[in-house]
Amino acid sequence: MSSDVKLTIELPTGIFLEKNVPGVLLPAVRAPIEVLPERAPSVFVLDYGVVEVTGRGADTKEKYFIYPGMADVAQNHCKIMTQAVVAASSVNVNSAKELAENAKDDVERLFYQMIVDHLRGVRKRYLRTLKVFAKKSGRLVFKK
Repeated sequence: MSSDVKLTIELPTGIFLEKNVPGVLLPAVRAPIEVLPERAPSVFVLDYGVVEVTGRGADTKEKYFIYPGMADVAQNHCKIMTQAVVAASSVNVNSAKELAENAKDDVERLFYQMIVDHLRGVRKRYLRTLKVFAKKSGRLVFKK
């Protein structure tokens, strides 16, 4: 039995993080998912949220804020594919608020607002708060 999971966080521009960790908590759309060694192969859709690297005693060692994306888990490897990632250690409430105010679009603004909310202790779901589809396309529109 393996004692670690290889965690890889990939961006469109390349690999952001690659390391062996005891466990990972993923912000899956339906519910948070914990990935531990020897987990069955799975694919998850990820929401805006926090990827938490857990230690041996279930304590959180590191946190990374991510855009929605996908996670592929197989053979003690958890590969996360996302558009953007920010290490929690590199941001505070004031810098995240400034980034949200200067965001180029609603998607980016929502990402930085999620970081602000998390750092303030506010926990909520984000994927469904964004109007994902336009009404004129004839598709379902998600509303607040």
